[in-house]
Amino acid sequence: MIGAQVIVKMLEKYHVEYIFGVPGDTSIKLYEALYDNQSKIRHIMARDERSASFMADAYARLSHKPGFCECPSGAGSLYTIPGVAEANASSIPVIAITSDVPLSGEGKQTITELDTQKLYESVTKWASVVKGVDKIPEMMRRAFRIATTGRPGAVHLAFPKETLYDDFSKDSKDLYADENCCTYPAYRTRGARIELEALVSHMTGAQKLTIIVGGGANHSQAGKAILSMAEWMAAPVVSTISGQGIMPDDHPMALGVIGDNGFHPHAHRAIEEADVLLYIGCKMGSVSTINWSMPSEKMDRKILQIDLNPEMLGNNFQNTLSVAGDAKLVVEDLLTLLKEKTVQKETSNWVNDLNRQRQAFWKDAKKEFQTHTTPLKPQRIIAELNHHLDEATIVISDAGTPTPYITRYLKLAAKDSRFIIPRAYGGLGYAIPAVVGAHFARPDAKLVGLFGDGSLGMSAGELETISRLNIPVVLIHFNNSSFGWIKALQKLHSNAKYFSVDFNANDPAKVAQGFGLKALSIETAEELVQGLDIAFKSKTPVFLDVKSEPESDDIPPVYSWMQIQETCNNK
Repeated sequence: MIGAQVIVKMLEKYHVEYIFGVPGDTSIKLYEALYDNQSKIRHIMARDERSASFMADAYARLSHKPGFCECPSGAGSLYTIPGVAEANASSIPVIAITSDVPLSGEGKQTITELDTQKLYESVTKWASVVKGVDKIPEMMRRAFRIATTGRPGAVHLAFPKETLYDDFSKDSKDLYADENCCTYPAYRTRGARIELEALVSHMTGAQKLTIIVGGGANHSQAGKAILSMAEWMAAPVVSTISGQGIMPDDHPMALGVIGDNGFHPHAHRAIEEADVLLYIGCKMGSVSTINWSMPSEKMDRKILQIDLNPEMLGNNFQNTLSVAGDAKLVVEDLLTLLKEKTVQKETSNWVNDLNRQRQAFWKDAKKEFQTHTTPLKPQRIIAELNHHLDEATIVISDAGTPTPYITRYLKLAAKDSRFIIPRAYGGLGYAIPAVVGAHFARPDAKLVGLFGDGSLGMSAGELETISRLNIPVVLIHFNNSSFGWIKALQKLHSNAKYFSVDFNANDPAKVAQGFGLKALSIETAEELVQGLDIAFKSKTPVFLDVKSEPESDDIPPVYSWMQIQETCNNK
């Protein structure tokens, strides 16, 4: 058995079902091993290495298994970086492997030679080179263990030619896996009893308790426990963008999204008026806190934080109490203690008032949902999309154009529905390849991909992948002929001196058709309604090219932008 075959055997031991990748000359033996193995491992060919890593990222988010991607040496290693970096910063376990030039060629200017370990070290939890075939099992176990334990993240292994081609000399008994690391979070940790009791004391003593959930709560699958705790304590729950969907959006305790991007005013109010804030799986980063201005300083306010990563505890605010532990386990333990020590609380006048404000907000939003102006307003597009969402719909968005409208107006039904968006680095070109990974994680789900034309230009090649694999996805293209986010910034900060942000709309529907997809061009509200009906009934992929209003025409619901506009209007 040669090294490439050992890799495949180890992947089988870890129950890997899908490998996302792009073939290259240095990976020939790995592909041959996959071909000869006839196992259940399926290789999903992407059209770009960056796309393969985005596919692995989305697969991991939805399957709760490590995502696995591979690429060849040189440019392949370079192109894979964006998705690996995004996964790592978002606490998603992605294992990336690269085939590499021979060790004998090190330092000799061998074509595609690259120090991959140094390249990946800054964007992974761990990066290494496997310099001998007999080291493969040990290094693979380490990769899975590091990726799935503690704060999950990305790892990278490089396999030089000798490692792939040489014979494995060890006993087959060395080919084993740690079953605990086949899913994540692996080896979950609980909070200490004394800390949990202190948390309960602070929570039960609160007059106005608000719970804030971040992406860590979603990764931990803590939604059911958080919902039960919110109902028991009659406490409003607000979320960061990454925490969106942790509870059904129509639940009376689910008040919506906080932060700079696509916020809900009533959610902000729930933060500012609370005397106790409980953060769960939330980094308290710049967006969710509006550059650390929310919550504002209050002498008597208590800040409590639960996070898997101790490095995040008290990192950005002075906490009253910090608890290190897995969100799901800690909240479940908290709920048990709360039920032992308290009776279920009744909904307060404060929470009722917050809900009245929420109802008024959605009533006002209906005016924008019903507008017939052209180009179509993004909020109208999201409102029409909401009519088709159910408990099994997965919505995946690119950063940029759709973001503030989705986070403000999208209504998820919770249960098995999810909203995914790359929030760590905000790279464009994510949504189209990500729906491929999402399909293999959740083949039962109806998939929706949302992206602007800037993003389409960076990932259009994966339309062929979607067509080839016949993935039944609804692709909605916000076509405003610009890098809309940057154009809006130039309007606000550069006195509308627009520079290098506009491009031709052309006919993206024909591009999609050329790749084998059913595609519709949409300009009016009536065409949008009809197009969505067709797309959601289809069992094949459908591309909707929707002419949408640029952000520079009507400033999106971004808190800091709205503040700038208000200041300008008052001058």
